[in-house]
Amino acid sequence: MKFTDTKNKFILDYIEDKMGVSADKIKSRVRLREIVDARRLYMYVLREAFGIPFMKIGQLTNNHHSTVIANYKRFEDFSEIYPKITSLPYKDICFQLDMMSNTIDGQVNDLKEQVILINQKIDKLLTIKQLTNGRKKLHS
Repeated sequence: MKFTDTKNKFILDYIEDKMGVSADKIKSRVRLREIVDARRLYMYVLREAFGIPFMKIGQLTNNHHSTVIANYKRFEDFSEIYPKITSLPYKDICFQLDMMSNTIDGQVNDLKEQVILINQKIDKLLTIKQLTNGRKKLHS
């Protein structure tokens, strides 16, 4: 499954709706139990559902990658003991993400995001080409 802004927003909205923890609190340093649980769920979903590297998850959550690894492992440990706050929400999020991707609207949104990324890369390459051509003219 490909990670997109739409899917990220869905995950954060899901966590806020079901667990009462906003995206700002997930990215904060607050260590209240409900916030820590929501933060661990978010990190686990990003890693398991999308295969995002720990460093990138750390950037998304304002944490060091070692903190992300520790939270990931802790989530796995807790999933056997507390399935209500770990496994069940994770499975529900993954199911809904799959449903989202399988709809035509979901596919259209994914393609729109891909077009935006492609246009950004094209703009970057054109800028580099223009700069390179400008340097060649100066040296001729």
